[in-house]
Amino acid sequence: MDASEEQPLFRATERFALDAASPVPLYHQIERIIIERTTGRDAMGRLLPAETDLMRMFNVSRATARRAYETLVTKGIVERRRALGTRVVGTEMTEDLGRLKSFTEEMQRKGLQTSTEVLEVAEHAPTAAVRERLGLGRDERTLLFRRLRGTSEFFPVVYLLSEIPASFGISAREDFSASLYQLIEAKHRIPIESADEEIRVAKATAAEARLLKIAPGDGVLVMERITYTRGERPLEFVRAVYRPEHYTFSIRLRR
Repeated sequence: MDASEEQPLFRATERFALDAASPVPLYHQIERIIIERTTGRDAMGRLLPAETDLMRMFNVSRATARRAYETLVTKGIVERRRALGTRVVGTEMTEDLGRLKSFTEEMQRKGLQTSTEVLEVAEHAPTAAVRERLGLGRDERTLLFRRLRGTSEFFPVVYLLSEIPASFGISAREDFSASLYQLIEAKHRIPIESADEEIRVAKATAAEARLLKIAPGDGVLVMERITYTRGERPLEFVRAVYRPEHYTFSIRLRR
């Protein structure tokens, strides 16, 4: 066992004040504090407090402490084993909505290694809806590619369907297992300047569920984005379907 794994993630003397008046349940407040503690530090394999210690640290009932851990187990962030305790086995992936980054760039920022399965790459006749969003004529085609992406810790996290106008000259023979934005900007010298993005909650279709290894109808996060190059020219349409227990979108707001 690595020496860092012997060090607990919390000190036994630590105490945390929860907001009992908040509409956010106490167990979820505990969950967020634990997740925050695992972010940006060498947390993998580190031991978490026993339920009785968690009760004392957060001044909550055993039922609340247990619910917090059960939620983290469901998300794949901690593992509980009899006689061995509760340990960190994964991290929640959070994307900052305030900056335009690819999945690879976001994971690299967090020190995580990405993993990709390329499902399909082909020239494609886009639907009328995609043609409209990309500003294409009736006979114009796109390069379509479908990918599953995740990290070395959890796979898959997201199913991505992307379409780029064929007029940009990006070949189907390119390596789409790495960062698409790096391929576009570094190799093809096409600047990425802005994007319009929508995020909503939906139910997984049968096909999406099969790919993401979840049940049909399970809740998923769906992000649709139009990326633009110079002159507000549409460059890419992407539809991303995320397993919500392993991904969070965040944004910092200013008044």
